[in-house]
Amino acid sequence: MKSLKSFLVVGEKNIFAELAEITTIAAQTNVIIKRMFKLGYGDEKGLVENMHAIHILEKKSDEVAFKLTEDITSGAVSPNILDTLLESAHVADNIIDTHYYLSRELARMGRTKLPDSYVQQDGDWIHLFESMFTLADQSISKLKQMLTSSSVSEILQLRKDIEKLEEDGDDVKDSGFDKLYISAPTMHFLQFYNYSELLHKSDDVLDGCEDLSDLIVSIVTSVLK
Repeated sequence: MKSLKSFLVVGEKNIFAELAEITTIAAQTNVIIKRMFKLGYGDEKGLVENMHAIHILEKKSDEVAFKLTEDITSGAVSPNILDTLLESAHVADNIIDTHYYLSRELARMGRTKLPDSYVQQDGDWIHLFESMFTLADQSISKLKQMLTSSSVSEILQLRKDIEKLEEDGDDVKDSGFDKLYISAPTMHFLQFYNYSELLHKSDDVLDGCEDLSDLIVSIVTSVLK
C-alpha cells in the first residue's frame, strides 16, 4: 500500500501541518497547566503570570485555526473531507481553549482568601491533577504523530493508544470525585465547586484529544476510499 501522503493533495498536506502546529501549542499550554497545579493556590502572582502565558498561546492558536479554516474553505481540499477538516480545526483549538479556562479557574481561586478552618489544596490533589495532565501530554504527543505519519497502520494504532489514555483519565477523574465527595464536609463550597470544575475540564482535554483522533482517522479512511 502506498503511504498516506501519496493520497493527499498539496492543500491537504498543508492543513495536516497546520493542525500539527496547533497540537504543538497545546503541548506548551499543557506544560504550563501542570506547572500551575504545582504552584498551588498560595502563589497568586505565579498563577496569574502563567495564566497570561497561556492566554498568549491561546490567541496564537486562534490565529492558526482561523488561517486553517480559510485554507480548508478555499477549495484546496477534497469536498468529501471538508466538513471533517473544519470540525478538526475547531476541536484542536478547543483543547487550548480548555487549558485557558482551567488557568483562569486556578488564578481566580488563587485570589480567593478562604478561612483557615477549611482544608487547603494538598499533595494528593496536586498529584491527581498532575496524573491527568501527564496523560494529556501523552495524548497530545500521539495526536501530533498521527498528523505527521505516513503510515495508516501507525495512525490506527495511535488512535487506539489515545483511546486507552482517555479511559485511564476517566479512572483518575472518578477517583478524584470519590475524594471530593468524601472531603466535602471539610471544604468551603467555593473549593468544592472549583475542584469539580477542574476535574470535569481536565477530562474534557482528554476527550478532545480522543475526538480529534477519531476525526483524523475519519479523514484518512475517506481519502483512501
